Amino acid sequence: MITLSLSAPLAAQTAGGGVVPIDPNTTVGRLDNGLTYYILPNKLPAKRAELRLVVRVGSIVEDPDQQGLAHFVEHIAFNGSKNFKKQAIVNYLESIGVKFGPHLNAYTSFDETVYMLQVPTDSASQMQTGIQILEDWAHNLSFDEAEIDKERGVVREEWRLSRGAGARMTDVTLPVYFKGSRYAERLPIGKVEVVDTASYETIRRFYRDWYRPDLMSVIAVGDFDRTTIEALIRRHFSRIPTSATPRTREYFPIPDQPGTDAVVATDKEADQASVSISYRHPVSSYSTEVDYRTQLVEGLLGGMLSARLDELRSKADPPFAFAWGGKGSAAKTKDYMSLTAMAPEDKVMQAFEALVTEAERARVHGFTVTELERQKRDLIRGLEQQYEERDKTESSRLVRRYVGHALGRAFAPSITDELQLARQLMPGIRLDEINRLAAQVITRENRVVTVEAPEKSGVSIPGAQELVAKLETIEGRPIAAYRDEMPSGPLMEAAAAKGSIVAAKRNDKLGLVEWKLANGVRVIVKPTDYKNDEVLMRAYSPGGSSLVSDDAQYEAIAGASSVVGQSGVGAFDNVALGKKLTGQVAWVSPMIGTYSEGMRGGASPKDLETMMQLTSLYFTAPRADSGAFQSYRTMVSTMSRNQGMTPEGRMQDTLSVTLAQYHPRSKPFSQATLDAMQLDRSYEFYRERFADAGDFTFVFVGNIDTTTFKPLVAKYLGTLPTTGRTETWRDIGYRYPTGTIEKTVTAGIEPKSQVRTVLTGGFEWNDRNRHLLTSTTSVLAIMLREVLREELGGTYGVSVRSSTSPVPVPSYRVDLGFGCAPDRVAELTRAMHATIDSLKRFGPSETNLRKVKESQRRDRETRMKQNAFWADQLETAVRNGDDPMGILEEATMTEELTADAVRQAANRYFDMTNQVKVVLYPETRVADEKVSPGR
Repeated sequence: MITLSLSAPLAAQTAGGGVVPIDPNTTVGRLDNGLTYYILPNKLPAKRAELRLVVRVGSIVEDPDQQGLAHFVEHIAFNGSKNFKKQAIVNYLESIGVKFGPHLNAYTSFDETVYMLQVPTDSASQMQTGIQILEDWAHNLSFDEAEIDKERGVVREEWRLSRGAGARMTDVTLPVYFKGSRYAERLPIGKVEVVDTASYETIRRFYRDWYRPDLMSVIAVGDFDRTTIEALIRRHFSRIPTSATPRTREYFPIPDQPGTDAVVATDKEADQASVSISYRHPVSSYSTEVDYRTQLVEGLLGGMLSARLDELRSKADPPFAFAWGGKGSAAKTKDYMSLTAMAPEDKVMQAFEALVTEAERARVHGFTVTELERQKRDLIRGLEQQYEERDKTESSRLVRRYVGHALGRAFAPSITDELQLARQLMPGIRLDEINRLAAQVITRENRVVTVEAPEKSGVSIPGAQELVAKLETIEGRPIAAYRDEMPSGPLMEAAAAKGSIVAAKRNDKLGLVEWKLANGVRVIVKPTDYKNDEVLMRAYSPGGSSLVSDDAQYEAIAGASSVVGQSGVGAFDNVALGKKLTGQVAWVSPMIGTYSEGMRGGASPKDLETMMQLTSLYFTAPRADSGAFQSYRTMVSTMSRNQGMTPEGRMQDTLSVTLAQYHPRSKPFSQATLDAMQLDRSYEFYRERFADAGDFTFVFVGNIDTTTFKPLVAKYLGTLPTTGRTETWRDIGYRYPTGTIEKTVTAGIEPKSQVRTVLTGGFEWNDRNRHLLTSTTSVLAIMLREVLREELGGTYGVSVRSSTSPVPVPSYRVDLGFGCAPDRVAELTRAMHATIDSLKRFGPSETNLRKVKESQRRDRETRMKQNAFWADQLETAVRNGDDPMGILEEATMTEELTADAVRQAANRYFDMTNQVKVVLYPETRVADEKVSPGR
């Protein structure tokens, strides 16, 4: 895995100040060999620990003959070590319920390589083995030559998977972004020819030179005994010897540049356009309170820039679909203040003008007092939420700050200390200081403009010189100061009517209370203590867009819930609503699907009434805002209009319409689809779908006091409109095809293929069958990874997913997919079918069955204590008419799962009778098989 993502906003350097202390509950140590370690006991999730090995080197230190080997070593770390031969690390961890990917992974960037592992802690031996795995990664890799040669294929397939329009455009823009620096020529993915041909000794040389204790940190956060873990770390990692002749770890500068560099990259396969203007600045420091204060100031500045850009997005004829601003870093030695926008390709110049204008407006005029106060309130409110959850914060979240601290780009105080420090510093941050900073970071020197866009006939993308000329023109003309229009009045006027709860019942086994309201609304409430500052809402009603009988009219209302959801509510448009809700944690999002309509929402317990008011307003006072409609059209156009230009998009379109048997509502998005959308019809349809709340069921899960919540339910949900109508969804005739259908898509210039196979059929709807299908799919996923990736080295990964639906008729679907070289499609497809046949004939191995069962047990331990899990499960039970008691039966179903049951399920659900297979080939290839033209 490779990451090139930007970090969160960083702080500029400032002199002086006391040191920001690390969380006092953290044990920080340094071994004699130079390795540092961080240990933090944390109870959530129970019986789990997050372990990290941070190596402070990445692709930037590679020698010319090693380009790509930092990443390759990360891969080979999973293929054998002193104490774990070949695939033993993955096999062992899967046997104790650890999933490859979610719980076991690694990434390589320019300046670091980080190994990530979650292990159970209720067994001392499992925790000890987890630490042993980290030690083996640090200095005990075996570099088995046969494993190296197999892994070359896997890394080559990761490189192949990464290639496409985005990579080709990055090849053009990154050398300008990192102009004059080594970063321009040391991408973590490296050079495939080096990976293919590097000698075993060259690979080992990188490991010997750079995997050293003085360049490493070990981090452990989780539910464990501190003393025991510290002893384990000291015992294992003190054994790593220091290097007698250590190479100097250089930090390569990114030189400042005079004026403005600009670069434009276009590609015929690109599906989106982006434009960015970035200002190079010295790298930030993370040590003192002054550094922390600077981080606050820069965070406020970035937040206000982003808010202004987001406000533009909501206007009529918006210049872009999305835009944001802030400070970040993709390199160890330089930070960048950037403004970025995503826009339709015919609005690239318009989007660029908007970014430059807002940057110049901020540089010349600064911001307003009201803008600053809103950002301050939101920032403090976010820290207050973290403080409220200080004893309910997941280890996976906490461990990230220690990784950042080990890499020198994050503070790691306790949330108690951080909130206190932020509250202490925030009042002293003045508007004139913010405005001075804006003028300092938005400069007319040392900046780079980048544009990446689709190359299309009839669309003119501005060139680099044209962009620079436009930038200078905008900077040479007067720009008006920003006016902050503040909303007034209450969010919702007091309701005249009064609602009432007419019936109540409890389910003590599920910890639920259910209320029936006089207007027909059904409410299910599950109070929990899983989080201190979280309440989640789900709402469901049958119907949806299926009730639009005319497929042409369906196009007119296709975006109804999104348009209304972005229009605001009551007296407040979307921008005003955002300002009105400053400092509150409450949100509601309406939605209309094919067979249902409903809402999702969330709130802090202290803002629960605000969430209830928003819910009522989305029923009774939705808005149809022309600016929001244009914003939605621009967003959809940007994200979807060119999907068919990418090879993968064309393949997905082919698969989708084939599976839907060319149903009119499954056709790919086009400009005609966008043109058919109508604001008035969308609003009318939305009002019609939410005109009757009598058949709605609401689910609330979280830190809820039912005594105080009950009056809010009566007040806001009990007064929702009802018409007494009786309805359900309508069968629109969507069915999967029968028989075998094979199709080929020829698209793209990169030497890569994709293979997608979808198996479908009827389904007997019940909890046990759903669990059995999921379990069988999980077994097959392990088997296919072992064969296609590990044994054959033919793919980076295999996707195996299953889903079921009770509507319009009960059915199942199994999706199988992998990417590979075009000349290996037939070979790997045969291997996939042979693996499926083996499962159908012989069932799973006891080893793989145990892996799946243990993974389910471990997942359940954590999921059962998550509000989102319960909210989704209860809403799904309501939607499908299931008995929610089935939620409690999963543990029994796991224990009763047998190899023969999986074998039978494989024969039932991996039946090749009804299948759709689509293969993507590049435009130029050497055929490896005679390809059927499909039908």
